[in-house]
Amino acid sequence: MKPFLFAAVTGAIASSAAAQDQTVEVAMHYTAEQAAPLLACFDRYEEANPGTSITYQQLSYRDYLQTVLTSRIAGQAPDIYNVYSIWAAQMVDNGVLAEMPDDLATYVRDTYAGGTVDAATIDGTLWGVPTEVSVYMLVSNMALLREAGIEEPPTTWEGLREAAEAVTTRNDQGRIETAGFAFAESSSGAGVVHPYYALTFSKGQDIYSDDYSEANLVSEASVESARQLAALVADGMTDRTVDAYDDFPAGGVGMMIMANWYESAIREGLGDRFEDVVVSQIPAGEDWRTMQYAFFMGVDSGSDVSEAAWDVVRYANSAESAAEEGGPSCVGEMMNKLGALTANDADNAALGDPDAFTAPFQEALTDRAISQPNVLQASEIEGLIAQTLDTVIAGEAEAAPAMEDLNTQVEDILFEFY
Repeated sequence: MKPFLFAAVTGAIASSAAAQDQTVEVAMHYTAEQAAPLLACFDRYEEANPGTSITYQQLSYRDYLQTVLTSRIAGQAPDIYNVYSIWAAQMVDNGVLAEMPDDLATYVRDTYAGGTVDAATIDGTLWGVPTEVSVYMLVSNMALLREAGIEEPPTTWEGLREAAEAVTTRNDQGRIETAGFAFAESSSGAGVVHPYYALTFSKGQDIYSDDYSEANLVSEASVESARQLAALVADGMTDRTVDAYDDFPAGGVGMMIMANWYESAIREGLGDRFEDVVVSQIPAGEDWRTMQYAFFMGVDSGSDVSEAAWDVVRYANSAESAAEEGGPSCVGEMMNKLGALTANDADNAALGDPDAFTAPFQEALTDRAISQPNVLQASEIEGLIAQTLDTVIAGEAEAAPAMEDLNTQVEDILFEFY
């Protein structure tokens, strides 16, 4: 859609939406401080659209999906959601989300990276406008690698093993002082599951069949990915007492597979040493792929102000909402200040050339990133994947039988829905 046409449609709907007093409630997981550019944007929208007010509600990220489902039962649902892509299938299955207006869907498909559009798509239907995007890449502290004689980030898994072994040091008691590699410890298990996805995608293997009726967790590629991660611990290059979230910013880790959103913590922790941090491809050879996930803004199917709600979504994600002429949309500005990515081409153009840390993440969105699978019960399933990988990485189970048992558990869940 041409920019002037998009703006014209937005303006036309805004005029009709302002015909009567109405309140649009927006629910997101960001704090008011994090959402400051967006809240300023809402103020500008209200000034331009007398009769329409916007309220902001922060929901806990951990409890977001359950809070949404519970609030709908109580008849207290917000009008606009910011949906994590793997929640989307369950929200669609429960009838929570409204289908997008056709012209807005066209705008998204024309303006956003293809993998990010996939993240907001369920069964071929696009359900919202992508906002925050995260991609996983290899992040290296080159000061530690160079000290160990490694001049470039590794591009193969064998290269990563060699570099990790060279970097790792231990004290007199045999405890790791500097780890060659580290997993991130998280309640969702993403710190092991997402690197596992990236390695498996790089082997040309999807996690599920196209119709989601079967899992591919017992495939040769999947089992090999689990073995590769486990071998880093078994061969002494890291252990689970090391946490990438804490120890990489402290300068105690050589490499991690991490998403772009963690930039601010690394900058804060390393200070002037941040210039030694280099972002590079997933170390899986020339055919490497990676995993991305996204959040998107959608509208509640039961909203009694849905026309105004979609207009707010349009406005917040379009150049019309820019704080300054030629600047990014207010969502784009917000993502940039958070250190997150936007897959909106217009926003990226307005923001200019990314810094050296961000550029490889942004480039990966174009043709290397595969969307985290939007399967029903995704959170439950990924919890099971995390538990299994944890046991394999800890050396408590062999990869092949463990992944076979996992595959059976996951297919039992899939059988209920597909």
